[in-house]
Amino acid sequence: MRTNRAPIVITAYLLSMAALTFFLLYENVQGQFALLLPARSEQVFLVVSLLQMIVVTFLTPAFAAGSISGERERRTLAVLLTTPLSPVEILIGKIISSSALLALLVVVTLPLYSLVFLFGGAVPQEALAVFGFQLYTILAIAALSVAWSTLALRSGWSTVLSYSTVTFMTLVSGILGYGLQFAAGRFPVDAFLVQWGSDVLQLNPLWVEARLENAVQGTAHSWVIFIVFYTVLAAVLLTFGVWRLRPQVLSFMPGVSRSDEKNYQ
Repeated sequence: MRTNRAPIVITAYLLSMAALTFFLLYENVQGQFALLLPARSEQVFLVVSLLQMIVVTFLTPAFAAGSISGERERRTLAVLLTTPLSPVEILIGKIISSSALLALLVVVTLPLYSLVFLFGGAVPQEALAVFGFQLYTILAIAALSVAWSTLALRSGWSTVLSYSTVTFMTLVSGILGYGLQFAAGRFPVDAFLVQWGSDVLQLNPLWVEARLENAVQGTAHSWVIFIVFYTVLAAVLLTFGVWRLRPQVLSFMPGVSRSDEKNYQ
């Protein structure tokens, strides 16, 4: 943020998203902007929001995967631990700092959604729900990436683990969920496959966002399951991350030995 790269990246991203939005609107109304087509405008809103979700989902690990492991490789982790900040505060600061630019990218594109309102494709409540869900997804992926960065010894491993997590969230869960539902259609006797497929899809941020826009069929509160699952997962991993930064915090527990200070580096 102290260089020219941040405003250049934000401006380029905003211009590209604006160009895509105008292009989709123009194509859907065939150049007749006086013709109101809410159904087609709703498709534009869905495509733009899903595309933005894909972008921020795969960009977040690039900012967060090396936050702690990079400190360790640069030999600055021990110095960081001598500050008055606790391990929890260090991890929270890394999560917020690594997701700040991506959150800003989401915020600057919010006015583009107002173009969809002109054609009746969405309501403000729906756009705000999608906007809030995107911000939570950024924080959740940043928290998981920072946790992997703390647990792994090298940035290469933390990057692999972070992108593996994102791949499961976006690709594996979608393929597995729709695969189970397809198998349930071929074998109606196995009714539990439908429920399993629905449960797996509720872990996919793209599917949950489409559900918020009523583009897919599912339960009304699918986003609750998504938030609870990834919040608990991030909390568990970050708890181990706190122990990784300061092993003696668990020295009071029986059977847990104090680790050597070389683990800091």
